[in-house]
Amino acid sequence: MQQDKQSIQSSSAFGLLFSYIGRDKPLLVRAAVLLMLATGADVAGPLLAKLFIDDYLMQSRFAPMPLAMILAAYLFTQIGSAWLRYQQTLRFTDIALAAVKEIRQRVFSHVLKLPIAWYDRAATGQLVSRITNDTEAIKDLYVQFLSTVLTNAVLLIGIIIAMALLDLRLMAISLLLIPGVIGLIYLYQRLSGAAVAASRQHRSEINNLISESIAGMPVIQAGGQQGRFSDYFEQLNTRYYASRMRTIRVSALLLRPAIDLLSISVLIAVIWGFGQVQVEGAIEIGVLYAYLNFLGRFTEPLAEITQRFNLYQQAMVAGARVQALLQQPLPATEGAEPCIPRGGVRFSNVSFAYRADKPVLKQLSLEIPAGSFIGIVGHTGSGKSTLLNLLLNFYPVSAGTLTLDDRTIDQYSQQALRDGIALIPQEPFIKSASLRENIDMGRNLPQLQIEKALHEAGLGAFVSQLPQGLETLLGERGTRLSTGQRQQLVIARALAATPRILLLDEATANVDSETESVVQQALNKLHGQTTLIVVAHRLSTIRRADRILVMRQGEVVERGTHAELMQSEHGIYRGLYRLQYQAQQVEMAEHQ
Repeated sequence: MQQDKQSIQSSSAFGLLFSYIGRDKPLLVRAAVLLMLATGADVAGPLLAKLFIDDYLMQSRFAPMPLAMILAAYLFTQIGSAWLRYQQTLRFTDIALAAVKEIRQRVFSHVLKLPIAWYDRAATGQLVSRITNDTEAIKDLYVQFLSTVLTNAVLLIGIIIAMALLDLRLMAISLLLIPGVIGLIYLYQRLSGAAVAASRQHRSEINNLISESIAGMPVIQAGGQQGRFSDYFEQLNTRYYASRMRTIRVSALLLRPAIDLLSISVLIAVIWGFGQVQVEGAIEIGVLYAYLNFLGRFTEPLAEITQRFNLYQQAMVAGARVQALLQQPLPATEGAEPCIPRGGVRFSNVSFAYRADKPVLKQLSLEIPAGSFIGIVGHTGSGKSTLLNLLLNFYPVSAGTLTLDDRTIDQYSQQALRDGIALIPQEPFIKSASLRENIDMGRNLPQLQIEKALHEAGLGAFVSQLPQGLETLLGERGTRLSTGQRQQLVIARALAATPRILLLDEATANVDSETESVVQQALNKLHGQTTLIVVAHRLSTIRRADRILVMRQGEVVERGTHAELMQSEHGIYRGLYRLQYQAQQVEMAEHQ
């Protein structure tokens, strides 16, 4: 069963690798014609040498004109062969690189469209390895293996035809090399396949560990975990080293040395065969010279082909990994509604669970009118962020109905949802690019719209003081901005799109009071124009909300305005608010 699975995987990977070759047929035809001409020029050289030896040298005929013509023809074929090989290599490399470019683009485009649920179980480092290292291995297959095998296979056919024209018996002896080489290739694949797959898996794990370690370096150093992470990396590195050494040992044993041994054996057989027929007086010296020349050229392509089979093995494994990624299912066909008209939201008996045995939302029913300001609070795990994820269509609801302006969410296109719903997360995502690019995000927004968004987010004065203004580069993760400014930038990015629904997921949890005040001012300006759904840790952010929902274990247990909820003697909201108020008073007293 496992062998059948690997066979199917390799077949699909093979189809992926070579499905792009025929895209540019004119270029492929030109490359094939150049290959044929180069092979013909290669084969003509020994035949001309045979003609010179047997018809002129052995006959003691040294007529200047015929010899000059033979020499000129020989030089022409050798120079022409070199030039044709150069041109053919350029064409094949062009085809190969274009094919790999398309594969890499296709993989990345597919990854961008995968549902968020898939990323919940995906490892970032391994994903990066598949998009970069594995596609690079496919490139090596195209550029080195495919070009080498095709070129040398055609050359072998040309040499066999030339051998047949010279002497069929010696050709039959030379052909003994081919089954021996096929046997070596089969044995190499059997012995090295598992080791190659293991080495690529270990490389992905190494990339993943490095990615996670760099991202979590403050935590690692604060916890004194450097030694443990270093030991784990050493274990992965050792396993990768061992798997690579296994493939190298098999390659060193079965590829070039074994081919050389076979070629020497065939050379001895050819010389012995020549001796047998020479006794009968049935063969010429020039034929032996041409055969020895052809045999050397016959051996080299076979050696080149076998040496490239380690690249083939790696590319098959890499292609299978890339193909497995491409076969990850995309979200169901999206709806046709082009935009969200107003921004009204309704949850009707909505239930949801990441795992079937652990429900997160339970029979949630909620009506949010367009333009209203809704605050959501609750302890960790109560389902607040999950509610926002469902609105963004990151996950489909398990039961019930989620509608936007009286249409179910699956009736809207993904573009309509992305244009009509904006998210301001707790952890801001900042590209290593300019301020303008971070706000625009490829939407080609007008200058006035960007400046208006910056002003509403409270960043207008700051940007005006920068020497390069909107063209200022922010560095990786926005290192040139403070924590508050990064959050303000994300707010400006969301506001620039003028969304119908604006979602804030703990957006003020990690900012100072001044930045929180800016966020509150922005919310007040948008109140009535945009539907605001704000998940807040700081309750002061949502004091002016039209309605505040208190969630616990996937259910709304309290709802009302700030004033109404504060009147509940034993209410959860009132308790949370009093705790935060006391903490703020203590902090102010300590500061004074």
